[in-house]
Amino acid sequence: MQNDLSRKPKKKIAFIVEYSAIKGYYPFERTSILAKLLKTEEDVTVFLKNVSDEALEIFTDAQLSPILYDHIDELVKHLKELQPDLIVQDGKDTYVEYVETIRPLCKTLVHFDDFGEGAELADCNIMSILEETRETTAQNILAGSFAFAVTDTLKSIAESRVSNELSNPPHIVVAYEDGDDNNLTYRTLRHLTHLQIPLKVTIAIDREYKHSISDLQMMALSRRNTKIFKDDKPLDKLLPVADIVICNANYTPYKVAAVGIPCIISAQNERELNNIFPRENNGFINLGLGRKMKQSNIQNAVMELLLHEARRERAVRKQIQLEIQDNNEVLKSLLLDFAYERHNIVSL
Repeated sequence: MQNDLSRKPKKKIAFIVEYSAIKGYYPFERTSILAKLLKTEEDVTVFLKNVSDEALEIFTDAQLSPILYDHIDELVKHLKELQPDLIVQDGKDTYVEYVETIRPLCKTLVHFDDFGEGAELADCNIMSILEETRETTAQNILAGSFAFAVTDTLKSIAESRVSNELSNPPHIVVAYEDGDDNNLTYRTLRHLTHLQIPLKVTIAIDREYKHSISDLQMMALSRRNTKIFKDDKPLDKLLPVADIVICNANYTPYKVAAVGIPCIISAQNERELNNIFPRENNGFINLGLGRKMKQSNIQNAVMELLLHEARRERAVRKQIQLEIQDNNEVLKSLLLDFAYERHNIVSL
């Protein structure tokens, strides 16, 4: 009886996630990871707007049962009944009117990677995708590589990788996640086929790839050890066997850094181009905007990593030093601080 009286009431934490083509499905993964972690201690509810089966699957795999809604009026009704202590918003960039509607319904409001005008009204905007060209840094921004939540799959891949010695032939994985609007997959493969060295190349095609794969298949047939790998989550299956990863500059570099693999970056758009994380200081070779990528640049980057063991080791060392695998506990503690109003954004 004494224990029951001394036990603190659970805090109510609500996650709201909406799909954004620019950000892909990763915000749903981050929400499922953090919601599952917090659910062991607190009262957690997840709200999803207009989700696809793929997004819903992320939560069912995590044994979570989100509440689905179509319109903000439904969401407001749910939140008024719930009266959450903390709302965590992820996915789409928010606008002012939306946040003004949500803000009065909770004590504390935290956003993830929000580039919209509504982000300035949140108590905190936690950024893993931080642009170097932001003209004014809002006072409520908390930014760093800690903001990337890591799946159990990535953790197990990292544990299983015993060395970074090159395969024979070296294996390059090309993975442009989050839509690949400018078809950098095709451009990259075309450039790689002109490298006159023995290579194994695997092209990752996920459920968001918007283009025909027939041209890719024709190119793959023209070169030995080159194949197209189509899967819902191809990167999860290819990271364990990759010597070098070539990818976009959104969330994918975090996945690579969590495992520790030499990586070449090619940005899909201006926002990715300005992301300050996948740069040389964190172990990446960044080629800039993908649609302007020259054949010589990507070939030189590949050869640099293949020919110089010290360069590969340095890249992996810088990635591992980021300690991305510890992020989940950091994020959990941070969100609990907000839920229990232990935070002071000025000191942060």
